[in-house]
Amino acid sequence: MMRAQRSPFAGRSRAGAPRKQRGQSATEFIIVMPVLLLLCLGMIQFALLYQAKSTVNYATLQAARAGAVENGRKAAMLNGFGRGIAPLFAHANGLATQQMAVVTATVEARNPGITSLTVINPTTAALSDFGRSNYYAGTSVTEIPNDTLMYRNTQPGASSGLSIQDANLLKISVTYCYDLYVPFINRVIFYLVNGISNIYSTGNSGGLGLPGNMNRCYAYSSASGGFRIPIESEAIVRMQSPFRGG
Repeated sequence: MMRAQRSPFAGRSRAGAPRKQRGQSATEFIIVMPVLLLLCLGMIQFALLYQAKSTVNYATLQAARAGAVENGRKAAMLNGFGRGIAPLFAHANGLATQQMAVVTATVEARNPGITSLTVINPTTAALSDFGRSNYYAGTSVTEIPNDTLMYRNTQPGASSGLSIQDANLLKISVTYCYDLYVPFINRVIFYLVNGISNIYSTGNSGGLGLPGNMNRCYAYSSASGGFRIPIESEAIVRMQSPFRGG
């Protein structure tokens, strides 16, 4: 009885199959890995953006409150905004860290290239309509009265079209240039926001760049080498002191 002879090529297909599978898996991993990495980095950066937006909203309200009790002075509102965004710079526990965060945030708030604060109301016309001269701390000032508003005339002013009650509502708008710092994805978001097609056109590369949708943070980002995008917020509160502006 003769035995069937085994072909010398019979085991090669089985032996070579795992190697082909391993090669295919490696290729798929190389293709999928960048996409997964981009998604993970994007999730982290957008989570930080959400936190930053919430912080800027809170800081804008703090700025409006500071202005309400400080006669609408812009310097006081910027200081209030700086205190409000301090949590963005506190990355550890401890009093020293918190104090440094407040200092850093105040510097950012007072930098006109990073923070822009605009008083929407009261307007210059409202100050012209209802402004009264007063003598304060050795200086004559023009201010909108804040007392006994419920008993004052509600007729609108000739220039502003507002009543004195409406003129005592402080409304501000703040644009803060938030620095994106998650690697790689910060460039992607920055270029998408500014409409830049050449990824080497700005930032650390030092190129000129041709943004198609440039915002106010672009110039500062190009000069500093960072990747900042604008976060806007508004707040409205009732004045707790006579509005003088300045």
